[in-house]
Amino acid sequence: MKKRNLLQAIDILVIIYSLINIIYILTGIALHGVASERMHDPLKHLIIFGSLIVFILVLSRIYHKFPNKFWGLVRDWYVLLLFLYFFEATSAVNKIVFADFLDPFFQKIDYAFFGYQPGSEWEGMLGGYLINEILHFAYFCYYLMGVFYLAVYIKSQELFRRYAFILSFVFFICYLIFNLLPVVGGRFLPGMMEATQTYQHGPFTHIMAYIYNNTPHLGGAFPSSHVAIAVTVNISAFKYNKITGWLILPIVFLLTISTVYCHYHYFIDTIFGVIFGIGFYFLGNKLYRNRAALESYV
Repeated sequence: MKKRNLLQAIDILVIIYSLINIIYILTGIALHGVASERMHDPLKHLIIFGSLIVFILVLSRIYHKFPNKFWGLVRDWYVLLLFLYFFEATSAVNKIVFADFLDPFFQKIDYAFFGYQPGSEWEGMLGGYLINEILHFAYFCYYLMGVFYLAVYIKSQELFRRYAFILSFVFFICYLIFNLLPVVGGRFLPGMMEATQTYQHGPFTHIMAYIYNNTPHLGGAFPSSHVAIAVTVNISAFKYNKITGWLILPIVFLLTISTVYCHYHYFIDTIFGVIFGIGFYFLGNKLYRNRAALESYV
């Protein structure tokens, strides 16, 4: 009888991502010292990533011994609950390679496209209560996309595992680039940091201002993970159900515009967000189809 693998494909993916971060942080400590201003609390993040690996190994053993619905739920959803930490962690170590933010370089790219900075000009050109609310609502919808995965989970846990693996793969690719390339995005432009934190217009503009007043991260703008993940979710939705895909598509389109309009990203960030969302969706899907080969190593 074939031995059942203890680890799922998603577990292996998270372990690999955690090991890469551990190696990267250790490299930063070796280059700059544990107390360097180039990193924030590196030992804390080493402990967290190391503990996560232990958690996954222990959880897989527990589920192997007690394969009930509760432990199955924990196994399927723990990764999605960690994305916020993973994102925040990139801000702690994104100065290991480059000491300063690379925003001037990306600003030059946008200027070459438009002859001005869309991240600071679009709101003034298109502004108004209604447009601000619509675009901030579209941007806020990024945080609601977990509803789609919950609906898939209720219908088919196997399909959910496929989509969750692909989503995690796209997230991790973006996050690894955030580690290497410190880019603040549109908030780096003069006056735009204050604009994203000012309570104005209606409820969704207020909600986003609240979020950006209470999330201290800097960096993680290139590519736009908001766009990459929104595109990934939209493709998954089309594969799941064409009606769902078409319903989500207008929101994804407006979200892509909003990342620049609301001063969070440069235009070039969104272009690469689309490229990453499409390209790494299909690569992640291919990896998942070949997960038996991946799981055979453990």
